[in-house]
Amino acid sequence: MRTLRTRLAAAMLVLPLALSACSNDKTKSPAAAPGGGSSAGNPVKVMLIYDETGSGAAPELVDGANAGLAQVNANGGIKGRPIEMTVCKTGNDPNIADNCARQAQSLGVSAVVGELTLQKGHEKILREAKIPIIGAVTSGTDLTEIAQFPLDGSTPIQTASLANALAAQGFKKISMARIQIDGGGAFSGFANQGLTSAGQKILNDVPVPTGAADMAPYVQAVLAGGTDAILTVLPGTDSTAFIKQLKKDAPNIAIGIIGTQKEKVADALGTASDGLYEALGYLPPSYENTATKNYVAAMSKQGISETRGFRLNAYAAVLAFAEAAKKVPDPTNTALWDALPTMSGIDIGLTPPIQWQKGNVGGYPRIFTSCAFIVKYSGGKELPVYDTFRDAYTGQNCTTPPKS
Repeated sequence: MRTLRTRLAAAMLVLPLALSACSNDKTKSPAAAPGGGSSAGNPVKVMLIYDETGSGAAPELVDGANAGLAQVNANGGIKGRPIEMTVCKTGNDPNIADNCARQAQSLGVSAVVGELTLQKGHEKILREAKIPIIGAVTSGTDLTEIAQFPLDGSTPIQTASLANALAAQGFKKISMARIQIDGGGAFSGFANQGLTSAGQKILNDVPVPTGAADMAPYVQAVLAGGTDAILTVLPGTDSTAFIKQLKKDAPNIAIGIIGTQKEKVADALGTASDGLYEALGYLPPSYENTATKNYVAAMSKQGISETRGFRLNAYAAVLAFAEAAKKVPDPTNTALWDALPTMSGIDIGLTPPIQWQKGNVGGYPRIFTSCAFIVKYSGGKELPVYDTFRDAYTGQNCTTPPKS
C-alpha cells in the first residue's frame, strides 16, 4: 500500500505539470456598505500569495481575486466593512514566501486567500500566527497542513473522478500516460481509487520521460492490450506532443487530461482538443446559473474575457472567505482560525456546499470533498458531461447548485 508521503510527492507535481521580492501591491476596491455604496468602516484585510515566475507561475490568480473582491465589496463587503487585499509575489523563492507570511502577520490580515505557490515553508509561519489559508490551489504537503482550508479536492480527487467518469461512460480498459518521476506511480493509485466501484484497474501505467523527442513508443505502450481510454498526466509541451501522436495512432480514443492550466494544452492542440475530458473543482461558465453568470460579469468588469485557468479558483476563494467571515462577530484571523473547523454549508454557488468539519477524504487530512465536475472540450469550451458534481469514488451525484 502506498504511503501518504509517496502519494503527497505525486500530488506535489500537479503545479509544474502544464506550466512551462515580496510585493506590497494593494488591490484598492470601493469601500462597501450593506446593499452597496460606500462606507468608512475599517477594512477586513486579506493577502494573496503566489508564484509569479517559475514552474508554478499563475499570474492570472490576481485577475480572479480582484473580480471577487470588487463583487463582494459592491454588495456590502463584510457586514459593511470592505475587504482590502495585499498581493504578495514570491519570486519563486522560499525566503521571499516566508517574508510574505511575516508581512501578513504584521498587516493583521484575517486570512490568506486563493494561494498558489510551490513554496511551503511559509505555511509554518502562518500556522503559528493562526492565519488560515482559504481556497488555495493545493498540492503536496498542503494536503496535511492544518492552516489549509481548501474548497476542492485537488489532484487526488480530480484523477479519481476522471477515471470513474470514463468507466461510467462505458470504457473498460483505461490506461495512463504520466510523467516519469519518483513517486509518479501514485497517479495510477489515485485513478484506481476511482475505478474500484466499477471493478476496474488501470490497464497500462506508462511513465513518459520529460522532453521525450519521440512520443510514438509511449503511445504504443499505453495502447497495448486494447486500451479504449487514456488518462494523461504530463507537462504541457509533452502533453501536447503525446496527444497529437495519440490522435494520429488512435483517432477515436477517449482522453482525460490532468494537470494545471489544461486550457493552454487545449489551445495548443486547437481542434484536436475536441473530446478531451477534464475534472473540475468548480462549475464552469458553460453551466449557467447565477454564480457562474456573476463570475463572467465580474471578470468582464475587470476588462477580462478569459475565464479559464486559476482565475476561477481565486475568485471563489474570495467569495468563500467573505461567507465564512460573516459567520463570526469580528473576522480576525484568530476568530476565523477557531471557527473555520466548525463550519459547513457555505454556499458560493460554484461548488457543492463547502465544509471544513470533516477531512481525511481519500486518506488526505486536508481534503474535505470527494466531488468533482466532469466536462468535455468542444469548440474550445468546457461543456458539462453531467449536470451535477459527482463523487469520485462512487459516481453518485453530489449536491449541485441549480441552473438558473
